[in-house]
Amino acid sequence: MQERERDLCLLPALALLVGGMLGALVACKPIQGYSGLERPKEEVALVTIASNHINRAVTDGREFGASGIRLLPGSHRFELSASHGEEPYACRPYTIVDTYGFDRCQKEREADIRKGKKDPKECLLSTYTKHRQTCLRDYRDSACEITLSLLPGKEYELEVPPPVTAPPPVIASFVSGNFFSKERIGLSTSGTCRFLRQHTEQEDYEATW
Repeated sequence: MQERERDLCLLPALALLVGGMLGALVACKPIQGYSGLERPKEEVALVTIASNHINRAVTDGREFGASGIRLLPGSHRFELSASHGEEPYACRPYTIVDTYGFDRCQKEREADIRKGKKDPKECLLSTYTKHRQTCLRDYRDSACEITLSLLPGKEYELEVPPPVTAPPPVIASFVSGNFFSKERIGLSTSGTCRFLRQHTEQEDYEATW
């Protein structure tokens, strides 16, 4: 009877786990970029974003993310917002100490000593210390666009590589393979970008020392 009750108690946790997995799968599913019922993959094209420099993508009035968008074959214009960061500078180190965790460890160590344990819990302050740094970083924002003639059953990928001195291009590729092993073939069609502005942000990093 107790075993049955234990199994029943596990059901809510299992349901929560399964629900979370299903939610993640739904979140990773490409959005439908056409009206009507969903069509077979062989009849539509999939366009995804490969570059983490792209922070916004819009086509046919629909915004889509990294998971991509499924579109009907034909010509489609894509508008992209990209941002490229330079190397961080003016970094200032600082330290965070988990005093609560360290004090709790000390109390557990004292309890072990009172009980006469041979190996009382060891509390090293370095274990509860994190070294971090805050830096400034300059970003260059660009507005980009590219027009592609999509074929049915094909997957495309858009990328905006970091610029050197001139505004970056938009690069499109055919994609084949699966999630673990993808092959990319660059298309002759490319898009253009224009610089909009430069801004500076303060960011936090883990120290490398």
